[in-house]
Amino acid sequence: MSGEAERDVPKQSQAYPNREGLAAEKIAMEERPAPCMHDLPLRQYLDTYVVPSLLPGMNAVAEARPENPVEWLAYYLLKNNTKKKTE
Repeated sequence: MSGEAERDVPKQSQAYPNREGLAAEKIAMEERPAPCMHDLPLRQYLDTYVVPSLLPGMNAVAEARPENPVEWLAYYLLKNNTKKKTE
């Protein structure tokens, strides 16, 4: 199987006939580390880090309907923090 994979790897660039093209193609095909949270688009950042904690809290506020919903939500989020630091 690995012999087949080695045969499929071109020795020359498929897009560019020169060395620079081959180097660019090689860089483009390299695996890159996953982006850190600061590199994510806003929507993806919110969906990954904020919504999983905030949505249950918002549902709880809607059910409880407290007089001060912002304070209640803040307390709920602190109490139900899924990313607690263990010291």
